[in-house]
Amino acid sequence: MKSYLIDPSPALPLSQGRESSLYVHVPFCEKKCGYCSFYSVIADDRNISAWLEGIAREAEKYSGAKIRTLYIGGGTPTVLTMPQWQKLMTIIRHSFDLSELTEATAEANPNSLTEEHAEFLRDNNFSRISLGVQSLNDDELKALGRIHDSRQAVRAMEIVRDSGLNLSCDLIFATPGQTLRSWDYSLRTVMNYVSHISTYQLTLEPDTPMGRIYGDDDLNAAGYKFYRYAQYFLPKHGFFQYEISSFAREGSECSHNIAYWNHSEVIALGPSASGYIDGVRITNPRTLEAWLSGTEPERETLSPRERVIELAILSLRTKWGIPRKDIMPEIEAVLLEMPSDLFIMTPERIALSPKGMRLGNAIWCELLGV
Repeated sequence: MKSYLIDPSPALPLSQGRESSLYVHVPFCEKKCGYCSFYSVIADDRNISAWLEGIAREAEKYSGAKIRTLYIGGGTPTVLTMPQWQKLMTIIRHSFDLSELTEATAEANPNSLTEEHAEFLRDNNFSRISLGVQSLNDDELKALGRIHDSRQAVRAMEIVRDSGLNLSCDLIFATPGQTLRSWDYSLRTVMNYVSHISTYQLTLEPDTPMGRIYGDDDLNAAGYKFYRYAQYFLPKHGFFQYEISSFAREGSECSHNIAYWNHSEVIALGPSASGYIDGVRITNPRTLEAWLSGTEPERETLSPRERVIELAILSLRTKWGIPRKDIMPEIEAVLLEMPSDLFIMTPERIALSPKGMRLGNAIWCELLGV
């Protein structure tokens, strides 16, 4: 069987210098948001100290790996104090080769980001802060259970701008009570501070506080118009859609996220963090306690066919799409049976059109059945 979209050369061990991306999960928050189903616990010094010790032990398993992109996510990394941040960076520098680092990002929330955080990150060679703004409408923020208001969000954006770091902001649409006018205001205000905007439709798991109140189907139906408006509005102002959820000014795409969509190697540290090495998806234990106890991560080895299909789906998330010279015939056949206005097709590539991106989930489902 011909192997499509997969490098046929054997993978080198990490210790031999292959470049990877590094994700570190900080599983701490001041308060759980009403819609959030990601793993996090309330921050306290004892848990954070134990987590740092666990990160140091886990990082040693990958000692010497060259890191191309670094992403510190959560949770809320900005709940860490400066001494805790300093210890984390000491651990990372001790275990990894950062000499060829091209991008480093830290997530932050408006209520906990300080000028001291921004200065520390800048002085430690970070290039980006990803800020969880979510909305600039106070009623929408309350509905989401956020603990910051619009004033704090604007102040946090000013801190990042004044530090000289690049800023990416997350915004949520289809929030209960949201209107196109309020969505326009959030987009219009945020774009004055940022080089990158991620837009996410509110989705509710049944076990979240908001999921027990609102029906996800109603929110899904409302979300289409907000997403379509972002696709119309942001490119007019210099933010081009390069991925299903992501808009950026030219040259400000997130290299770390692109590594995931390219099936590049990702080392993941921390509870519930998920990485990808040598065709194996590695997912750490889901809770801080299980992770600290040494419970082995889950390992899922993808077959060559599964890797091809997954890479096709991931590639179609992006504006670059799939090279036609590499596409598996069964996948191309499925795509060609769909309405042509869902795609931008050239002799070299197949990519989703703006309409195709709006209907991406339906397209993925078809490809999963190949």
